[in-house]
Amino acid sequence: MNSSTRLYNDADPSALSIEAARERIRQRMPLHTRTETLRCAEALGRIVASDIQSPISVPPFRASAMDGYAVRSADCTQTLTIVGQSLAGHPGADTVQVGTCQRITTGARIPDDADAVVQQENAIRQNNTLQITHLPEAGLNVRSPGSDSSQGSMLIEAGSTMGAAQIALLSAHGIDEVLVLTPLVIALFSTGDELQSAGQVLEPGQIYDANRPLLKSLLSSPAICVVDLGICKDTERDVQKMFLAAADADLVVSSGGVSVGDADFVRPVLEKQGQLDIWKIAMKPGRPLTFGFSQELQVFFGLPGNPVSAAITALQLVKPAIGHMLGMPVHQLPPLQLPLEGMLRKNPGRVEYQRAVMSTNDGGVWQVSTTGLQDSHVLSSLHKANCLIELDVDSSGASPGEIVTVIPFSHFSDNVL
Repeated sequence: MNSSTRLYNDADPSALSIEAARERIRQRMPLHTRTETLRCAEALGRIVASDIQSPISVPPFRASAMDGYAVRSADCTQTLTIVGQSLAGHPGADTVQVGTCQRITTGARIPDDADAVVQQENAIRQNNTLQITHLPEAGLNVRSPGSDSSQGSMLIEAGSTMGAAQIALLSAHGIDEVLVLTPLVIALFSTGDELQSAGQVLEPGQIYDANRPLLKSLLSSPAICVVDLGICKDTERDVQKMFLAAADADLVVSSGGVSVGDADFVRPVLEKQGQLDIWKIAMKPGRPLTFGFSQELQVFFGLPGNPVSAAITALQLVKPAIGHMLGMPVHQLPPLQLPLEGMLRKNPGRVEYQRAVMSTNDGGVWQVSTTGLQDSHVLSSLHKANCLIELDVDSSGASPGEIVTVIPFSHFSDNVL
């Protein structure tokens, strides 16, 4: 964006780039290794703990892909005699003689001498005789043994999430139980004397705490158990009590109290009883983010207090870190490149994530536009947004029609199936 206005530079020499922060966090993540065995039907959303290999070949026999007739392809220029039938679960004779065929249904075993299945629409039947109207090639509509998977082949790798397809795959191979990781336990709390839980009466100067409901919703899954420890007062003693209450958790996530204000005690307590690894990251929203260990092997993330900052840092840093702990492959889908509707302004010095909406214009062309005010307390922008616009460190904004980097999401809204 061209501008004659001198822009404020938002860089902080002590802040890590988001790429460096992600890599440092990845390297420090301990692996979660506790396991349990579940029935496959009860394992939806859980993380597979060890590689699963196929105990059988699927299908275990040559099977028909169509309802029709099992034939010898070389015989199909003549009228065939229908001899018996092979139904799914009720196979017919093992062989077919020259000049004969079997009626067959989808999934049924194909006789050994047949090399093709002619679908019923391509044949004319009269009593027990069959005339083929479209000559088949050998192998037509034949599912070979092991065409889905062969015995001993890899079915599901450790770190995979058990979804509907995975449950179906295991069931198709006769596997009824699966070894999964126990749910990762995350202890969650907010800090701030000004905070009050929803449903309570606000005192003068208080606001409702949105961060715990937001983070609990964002981080929870069948593979993760989030324990809500509530609101922590702004004293060093209360912060210490929160860490003590979180002693059995695998990971602790707090919001607020991580900056250098007079009432910010999370970082000092962490430095005294744990280990501080990262304090500031060159991203907006979310520069004051703390990463470290509240005790040996217990990971700690101290997120900013403003709710949008907490949400974006959780999405960009905490969720990938959880994936590393669970041994999951952490992949980020390639961002989109879309034309911008409207104008964006930004100060150079930090990577900035602006909440935005992808939509189609009157011509059916995809474009992206900002949700408006980008202050980090504006939660309504997350409700409206279905993506983030990523502006790089040196960017000073973008002009109408300019191609910008867009990261779609469905984490903060139910507007996307």
